[in-house]
Amino acid sequence: MAHAKEVATLNRVLWACALILAVSSCSISNNAYSPAVTSSASRSAPSAHFESEHRWGNGSDNRWEPVVAADPSSPWIYQMTTGQRPDYLLFRASNDRGATWSPARHICRRGTRVPFQYDPQIAVANDGTIDAVCLNGFLPGVAIAQSHDHGRSWTRSVRLDGSLRYSDKPTLVLAAGGRDIYVAFNSYNALYVAASHDGGSTWQRPVKATRDRRWYYSYSGAAARDGSVWFAVDGESGRDETGNGRVALVTSSDGGATWTTLAFAKSHEGATCRAPRCYPDFYTAQDAIAVDPTGVHLFVFAQNKVKHGPNALYASRSSDGIHWSAPSPVNEQGNSTSPALATGPGSGDFRLVWQDDRNGPNAWNTWYARSRDGGATWSKPQRLSDRSAGAAYKHAGGYDFPFGDYLGLAVDSRGGNYVIWGEGAAIYRPGGTWWTRDVL
Repeated sequence: MAHAKEVATLNRVLWACALILAVSSCSISNNAYSPAVTSSASRSAPSAHFESEHRWGNGSDNRWEPVVAADPSSPWIYQMTTGQRPDYLLFRASNDRGATWSPARHICRRGTRVPFQYDPQIAVANDGTIDAVCLNGFLPGVAIAQSHDHGRSWTRSVRLDGSLRYSDKPTLVLAAGGRDIYVAFNSYNALYVAASHDGGSTWQRPVKATRDRRWYYSYSGAAARDGSVWFAVDGESGRDETGNGRVALVTSSDGGATWTTLAFAKSHEGATCRAPRCYPDFYTAQDAIAVDPTGVHLFVFAQNKVKHGPNALYASRSSDGIHWSAPSPVNEQGNSTSPALATGPGSGDFRLVWQDDRNGPNAWNTWYARSRDGGATWSKPQRLSDRSAGAAYKHAGGYDFPFGDYLGLAVDSRGGNYVIWGEGAAIYRPGGTWWTRDVL
């Protein structure tokens, strides 16, 4: 999203003067799932046994904003990342839970004159179909392709944003085992969602899901067992999207025909980003949503309490998607960004990864924590970026800067964790994609 946001900044400035900012509220109740909130790490789950981090590529590769997916019924694991200059997506597959990998290949491109590819998303249906969504320039925009043979071949990608002249930052959610597919994306001052209810054979026209004319970006999505669909969003405001942010969930219970926005918190203008070529809203209030197999909802979001203050991570829980617990802190060390959330096989089992600079402004790290009680308590944060060498931007305390706006987390059917992220020295180059796994 970083490159796309930078390119779009001039266009958005022209629109900003016309934005009408309106904030609604939702009911957040303490009478929700789980017991009273306690200290965020008061109960420690057993530490995961992650391998030392690996690099995808070599020292000359600049790859960022990666994602990962696990097949729900087999040992297959899939990764995607984004190359820079030329800007294209790479895909690779593993049939042994990440022990070995196929050669990387290009996928998803639609047309021959697409200027760049960014913002990959990947998910696997119950029958093994891989759905891959990406941004193919601003025109044709958001597109999806599928593979039925573990990524060896792909369908021609289908454009999802209709006649819109600009779209950015897609988020992919599968429901009903993959028969229902939802893709949310930003288009100027609204969030839109495109849906398919036949496994991607046909698509409905994108629906405008928000109405208050903020710059909504979705960072995560989930489907619940009752058929409801959820996207975790931040609604940015201000001339250059540096005003207060609206931390919210956007949800539908009628197959994506209509959408409701549940506002949780207000964030303030983020800390000044001092990395070379950094855009002003880098430290926006990113968030994540997940729903476990028994219907427990968990919402994790970044928020600062004062202008230019650091982001802390908070969690809110619900057993029905209607009544939510008061937000409780998960991490208050350093400035947090890029939370990703996934569920394990059991009830209340949630895995969380994020990046923060608790070790210093040029000593960022990627962290992991687990909750076994629906997000009421969390294990002690576990550092995943454990190599102090291997690139000029890596040091004993961490790495210089997050490489990209988000990272990836997947959990397989046995409960194993797969995490992938970007480390670098600046917003654009140099940097690389790094990953690790805990296969149990």
